[in-house]
Amino acid sequence: MKTNSSPSVVYPSRFDLLSSLKEAKEKSLDFVVIIAGSLQGDWHEIFKESIRCLKEGGLMFVQGLPDNLPEMGVFLDQFLKFKYWIAVESIAQHPSHGLPSVHAGILLFVKGDKHFNIQRVRFPHEICEHCGKPLRDWGGKSHLRNPDGFAVSDVWKNLPPANNYNQISRPVLNTILKMVTPVLSSNGHDVKSATTATKVKGLIGPKEGIGDSKKVSDIAIQYKLPGFEPRVFRPEPSGKKIEALWDTVHQGDALEILRQYPDNSVDLVFADPPYNLEKAYNTYNDEQSAKEYLNWCNEWLAEYSRILKPTGSLFVLNLPRWTMYHAEFLNKHLYFQNWIVWDALSEPRGKLMPAHYSLLYYTKARENFTFNLKDVPLVDSRHYCLRASCIRERKSNGHDEKERLTDIWWDIHRLKHRRDRDYHPCQLPDRLLERIIKLSSNPGDIVLDALAGTGTTAVVAARLGRRYVAIDLDPEYVKITRQKIDEVTRLGFVVRQSTKKTKSPYTKKSLQLELRDLATKLGRLPTPEDVAKKSRYGLNPFVETFPTWGKALKAAKLEVKNGSSS
Repeated sequence: MKTNSSPSVVYPSRFDLLSSLKEAKEKSLDFVVIIAGSLQGDWHEIFKESIRCLKEGGLMFVQGLPDNLPEMGVFLDQFLKFKYWIAVESIAQHPSHGLPSVHAGILLFVKGDKHFNIQRVRFPHEICEHCGKPLRDWGGKSHLRNPDGFAVSDVWKNLPPANNYNQISRPVLNTILKMVTPVLSSNGHDVKSATTATKVKGLIGPKEGIGDSKKVSDIAIQYKLPGFEPRVFRPEPSGKKIEALWDTVHQGDALEILRQYPDNSVDLVFADPPYNLEKAYNTYNDEQSAKEYLNWCNEWLAEYSRILKPTGSLFVLNLPRWTMYHAEFLNKHLYFQNWIVWDALSEPRGKLMPAHYSLLYYTKARENFTFNLKDVPLVDSRHYCLRASCIRERKSNGHDEKERLTDIWWDIHRLKHRRDRDYHPCQLPDRLLERIIKLSSNPGDIVLDALAGTGTTAVVAARLGRRYVAIDLDPEYVKITRQKIDEVTRLGFVVRQSTKKTKSPYTKKSLQLELRDLATKLGRLPTPEDVAKKSRYGLNPFVETFPTWGKALKAAKLEVKNGSSS
């Protein structure tokens, strides 16, 4: 039997928070939760004391608003290691401009290089109201579905809607506590380390920020950025001259080409920069130092700000850690509208699955910018699944509930199939760019992407009747982009090549089910030696199909776990 060991937590008030931290011994706390939405005054000293009190491997959570958290995150990134920006869907706010917002944020940092250790938390599986299947489509991998629920990601949409802007709701706080609470066996030992567990110690404050004591209208107490007038950037002269400004695809250095564009000349700029994760782009070096990477990003962000028209909009997509820095830079030059969360679950890994791709939305003017929410279709109700068969059936039966678009986008999937890709490691789906372009531009407007990759932005812009500018360093990507735009111009769509595979005598699923059956017979997880002796397929298919033995054993692990708990 497994139980949770309740942590020992101090809950200081707003007025006692700093003194409580100062009184705590150095490296004495396992976790700290700061409810920044309920702070008053300067937060820097509170953060410094929190860092001092944390043990090596200790966790720091900071709740707040997306327009304030980037500055806090950039500060913490100097002393702690960034792990996640958790987006929490909260009760809707309807500002006078920009998208309706439901996004409250929680930063998660770890101290030192010690192993990052949190408990896996699961939310219950949800069922589609029409077809009765789980909302999450496992794509033929239902045998891997855990009966206890799905492991939480860094986008939390399954908790009761609440005000998490200037406070933290009880369900959200309870989820955090589950993450930091060690799981103990019935004899009081830590299950993972098999050593006697010490009491987990933490601090959560200020206590006025816990629960449902505040209305959303009280949010103004949180630290706000001062007003400013956008800076005007002047381009540096370039030796080269470009022949065409609009409806063109440039091959070359983004900065050099951007500097030749006039001030206030583009309606919409978009960028999906390399993520600095050693991905295999054709030409870019995606393994720069953090400082070099951010300096490079700031250079083209400055050019983007300069060339935007007064009614123009900027969108930048990146991983949350880098997006914090983009936001800190852009907050000094443009007007923040939304930190949009694209909930696009990547390959499951770790105890908190990464799903949050950050899409910043800024404008040149505070208001009176191009904003066409009426032109963007409503999204299907979240109570329906996204299986094509279910969508066809329920819509033909008149079941077509819709929801308003907010700043958490969960209805657009990442590209997973080869037939939709153009040899780019992070190619974006057309639907994502279609939504952005419809939202922030009109027919005939100019849409620019200076890190164009294989041209999704330009291709969608051309299809929607916008003028386009695409820039990329890689001649092969430029060739692909020009070919696709030519097809859109002639045919109205991009021709996709067939990607039929040669038939294999086994599938990934059949191999995993084979391992599950072996686990049932053996009463334990099979080893490679077991498989070599007992599997009808032999060992080679498993080695060739799965990157690690652990990946192959996923279904078998569920079988062993369920057998031991029954």
